Amino acid sequence: MAQRDFIVIGTSSGGVDALRLLASQLPVDIPASIAVVLHIGAHGSMLPALLSYAGPLPAKHAEDGERYAPGTIYVAPPDRHLVVEDGQLRLLHSAKENFARPAIDPLFRSAAAQIGPRAIGVILTGLLDDGAAGLEAIQACGGATLVQDPADAFASDMPRHASPFADYVLPLDKMGQCLVSLTRANASGPETNDPARREATDRIVLEQSAWLAGAPPFDAIRGLATPSTFTCPECNGTLWRIAASRVMRYRCHTGHAYSAASLHDGLMVDAEDSLRNALRALREREMFSSELRDHFEKTGDTTAQQREEDNARRARRAAELLQSLLMEK
Repeated sequence: MAQRDFIVIGTSSGGVDALRLLASQLPVDIPASIAVVLHIGAHGSMLPALLSYAGPLPAKHAEDGERYAPGTIYVAPPDRHLVVEDGQLRLLHSAKENFARPAIDPLFRSAAAQIGPRAIGVILTGLLDDGAAGLEAIQACGGATLVQDPADAFASDMPRHASPFADYVLPLDKMGQCLVSLTRANASGPETNDPARREATDRIVLEQSAWLAGAPPFDAIRGLATPSTFTCPECNGTLWRIAASRVMRYRCHTGHAYSAASLHDGLMVDAEDSLRNALRALREREMFSSELRDHFEKTGDTTAQQREEDNARRARRAAELLQSLLMEK
């Protein structure tokens, strides 16, 4: 029987303190490699030093192509996705997922596809829902899944969205003990005769392979997705909805990916930007029509003067309506 020997951890807002506490609970002889994604974007990160100081395990930024080893914490560096591929860690500057790079879902999806039942997925505090789809993938492929109790988290969104795919929902101070127990117990077998697990694994492997290749969904995962009526908030391409998943997920032809909460947030930002652009245009229309009105008043063209007065009034009323909508946000 194989042992669970690869732990993937995803977190966002409040994640530095959560990771430090979790690192302090892990023993130096834990028989597993640990890979961590914290949403840091392109900003510099001192996280490996902080984790090394917090507990007995050494932590470092992952390097592209290195072989992972047990008893080490590998942290995704700024502006790079971290994934597992053929016994190595890979760093990729590919399209963002859930508006993040590094993102949690690519790491978890790769662990599900490559490591299967030997993987352990952990979701800690964070906003929105990155990691929920990845945790579902790990669970579907036979891995173990843990989620921080949303009531215990600094930001409850990520734990709340991931909880439906958790084998264990625990407060942070209990998670280290659970991880140690899981790594010292046998993982479930591959269960090649289980059609549901085999189908899930094939689907996840296909999606991950397509993502790694950078191939568009209509060529690479046409059987896994259908075109939607929505467009990508980042590149305006058509979004394809991933089927056969309990998580609402979408991908575009350039590789951007979103789960429901992240897409909703992006569309709301896009809508607000559009409203502000429309408000600016209406205010400019009002001011220009007012100038034209004054000009025609001086030239004695009363018909044109009245027309521009009406135009300015209509623009002002529309601008006031948009202003009220933005203030409600």
